[in-house]
Amino acid sequence: MSKIKMVIAGHDLKFVKLIIDFLEKTNKFEIRLDNWTGHNVHDEKYSKECLDWADLVICEWGLGNAVWYSSHKRPHQKLIVRMHRQELDTAYPRQFTIENIDAIIAISPYVYEEFYRVFKLPREKTRMIYNVLDAKKLDKPKTDADYHLGIIGIAPRMKRLDLALDVLEKLWSTDKRYKLFIKGKLPQEYPWLWNKEEQREYYEAQYKRIEEAPWKDAVSFDGFGDVDEWLQKIGFILSTSDFESFHLAPSEGMASGSIPLILKWDGSETIYNQEYLYNDINGFVERIQEINQMGSTERLRQDAKNYVKRFDIESVGKQWVALLEEVITK
Repeated sequence: MSKIKMVIAGHDLKFVKLIIDFLEKTNKFEIRLDNWTGHNVHDEKYSKECLDWADLVICEWGLGNAVWYSSHKRPHQKLIVRMHRQELDTAYPRQFTIENIDAIIAISPYVYEEFYRVFKLPREKTRMIYNVLDAKKLDKPKTDADYHLGIIGIAPRMKRLDLALDVLEKLWSTDKRYKLFIKGKLPQEYPWLWNKEEQREYYEAQYKRIEEAPWKDAVSFDGFGDVDEWLQKIGFILSTSDFESFHLAPSEGMASGSIPLILKWDGSETIYNQEYLYNDINGFVERIQEINQMGSTERLRQDAKNYVKRFDIESVGKQWVALLEEVITK
């Protein structure tokens, strides 16, 4: 049986990489990538070559890529669009040639409903398949993690580094063992962000605050890269964002056995258990102190690992294969 020729097109494919790897291992698909350089910027000649070749196209993000492919797709080809949250703030979904899209995937129940509310995307074409992580890779032994807080990704401003610093400050004032480890690119490494005055001023204020604080040596900027080994030293994973679509970072922390503390945002309760959600950072501080007074944290860490198995690639990957086979055989 010949393999299904699949193109995956988008400007940012990091969230779909595990899915690509899983699909390749099934030996059912031959995959080509059409890497766009922006929401609506691409090498049109190469995209046409991909389209000439493909049986099936997956657009990662419902932006200009989905507009272009839905208007150029041939009758015999299938098209799937995976959408996150960013699309809600754009006009691109209104430009889809919707009759040429065979399935739309939303990554959480909340954004599924939002895409219908805002764009009236047809429910009969829309599916919900959670975002994905590699639980096995992330599950490594902890090393001296009980007083170590972690946050993954602090850009843009809505990630609220200031609130993570507030948590550290409150904890450090009562116990000097607490530290905050920050994983990911620095905001100045994103030219589009650093060129925005309000964003730059916000981060400059945070850097100044750290430099002048008595706890400045308790903050570590650990750079960009794989998080599995980094998470070994993280006891508590923080999510302080104003809003998210899914927020993979606390899930990755949970898969490693880090205990999550997540500030509530619209839809957070459709992804995470209420016990991991908080109204404010005072709740974070009280819970961290309570846990560290308990002594053993093994049960809590195992509960976190068990909870995020629903997002593991071994489970979610099978959902993808089932959907692709259904779409191809329509």
